[in-house]
Amino acid sequence: MWDQVSTQTLSIDYLVVAGGGSGGGERAGGGGGAGGLRSSVTATGGGGSLETALTLALNTAYTVTVGAGGARRDGAGAGRGNAGSNSIFSTITSIGGAGGGASNVNGGDGGSGGGAGAALTPSSPGNGTTNQGFGGGVGHDGAATVTVAGGGGGAGSVGAAFVTTGINASGGAGGAGVATSITGSSVTYAGGGGGGTDRGGGAGSGSGGVGGSNIGGNGGTWNVSAPTVGTINTGSGGGGSSQSHPDANSFGAAGGSGIVIARYSGTEQQATGGEITFSGGNTIHTFRTSGTFNTTKSASSSKATGGYVTTDGTYYYHTFVSSGTFTPTQSITAHYLVVAGGGGGGQGAGGAGGYRTTVGTTGGGGSAESTLSLTAQAYTVTIGAGGAASTSGSNGSNGSDSVFSTITSTGGGGGGGVNGLSSTQNNGSSGGSGGGGAVWSADTTGGAGTTNQGYAGGAGDTTSGVGSAAGGGGGAGGAGGAGTPSGGLLGLGGSGSNSASALATATNTGISGYYAGGGGRNPNGGGGISSSVLNISGATGGANTGGGGGGGLTDTTYVSLGGAGGSGIVIVRYAV
Repeated sequence: MWDQVSTQTLSIDYLVVAGGGSGGGERAGGGGGAGGLRSSVTATGGGGSLETALTLALNTAYTVTVGAGGARRDGAGAGRGNAGSNSIFSTITSIGGAGGGASNVNGGDGGSGGGAGAALTPSSPGNGTTNQGFGGGVGHDGAATVTVAGGGGGAGSVGAAFVTTGINASGGAGGAGVATSITGSSVTYAGGGGGGTDRGGGAGSGSGGVGGSNIGGNGGTWNVSAPTVGTINTGSGGGGSSQSHPDANSFGAAGGSGIVIARYSGTEQQATGGEITFSGGNTIHTFRTSGTFNTTKSASSSKATGGYVTTDGTYYYHTFVSSGTFTPTQSITAHYLVVAGGGGGGQGAGGAGGYRTTVGTTGGGGSAESTLSLTAQAYTVTIGAGGAASTSGSNGSNGSDSVFSTITSTGGGGGGGVNGLSSTQNNGSSGGSGGGGAVWSADTTGGAGTTNQGYAGGAGDTTSGVGSAAGGGGGAGGAGGAGTPSGGLLGLGGSGSNSASALATATNTGISGYYAGGGGRNPNGGGGISSSVLNISGATGGANTGGGGGGGLTDTTYVSLGGAGGSGIVIVRYAV
């Protein structure tokens, strides 16, 4: 609230969570540590006492940095996962989560410590930061049975050690996160990633550790499942790797991005920046991406509510990364970008979500759409979820539609599924952009895109005596590529579109100005990478880009092993 002694300051409660670390790579990788968590409401990280509210000067701009999650740790050689980045608000800095350990490589130190990796010699877990997070768990070298890694530390507890039962073992669970009610509802942040498993040369079996508080990524399970990523905007650690085949590269999954939330008393808006909401007599500014918290009252108030509200002095932008309501307080003329959820990958990659916009060429090569004339009423905004990945012979699921007013963008088509044991393969599914075709003993076609929203997916192609390769998913800016049997080159992901790059720059969303890229080889615009390594799943499409999921294939049952599609996004722009 406005300080009662001096009207020159504003008292701010806060939650600052850094990006989580990625899991360790190669053989049994340790879970990534959660990002450091500092809070003046409900509870803080590392078991510390609540922090003191900030007293901020009025008429001052404060840079807000939201830490990125540690990038996926790829490669055949043993290697620690990548650390998450720090999150910063005023004088408060939360430290990025540490990367998980690997074979003979200790877990890193960070906001929360990385779990110990294990292979020939178990490594040591990393340490957390005082009053921000806990350390990681220890691993186990089961040269004659199962080798398992420790879980990454969480903001609420130490990462768990491996668990053994006879000749079987499980990777350590990620440390628990911390729940805070700064937004008016209890939400848990900063869970550690689970540790991975490697069978080694033994007769035992094992399973990856579960991510902390179900927001940290799960550790990989040998010959069964790849590790999963930490949940975005929670600062959770990624799951540790599992070497699924003696000669295969393995990877540690990426950590989740952080978050910054500022809150002050009263429902009269006293600052700008972030997604602005009201609860329990408080005004709340939520930053899911970096931005500016400005304690200067805007000379001209925004003409609507809903979403993440920012301004560049010429336009107001309302960014919706989850479903909500856009409510003008007067009649306005609105530009928009509406991107649907991307399709899930099968063996063929998923197609991007449909892409419709007024600020440039729309998806599929269509002309820019007309602006909307809106009145003072509530308009429901629906953000389409990404389609689920296929881990069977069926296609990946289509993404869900995104809707704003009269504008509906169609969910991306799922990638084609395959079952090698029954020699069946499917065409890619149609959608906003089409999914790529699968391939085993016959060629397939990619799914069709939707007119003025996206392009078709690529064909699956097989050539006797040469090989076979699945197709890439279509994107908003280009068709998915056909598979190239010679060399087993998977189809290229269809290009995303950067026609709305002005919106991407103003709202700090998209991938280098692009949205709605198809999954496949060398994708852009949020498309997930297809895996050319048996038993390693395709990558997940980028969150809030509408990117299609990558494709993949198991090495035992020869069925699809895709990645999920990315969720969509809606951005509304109008003049100040």
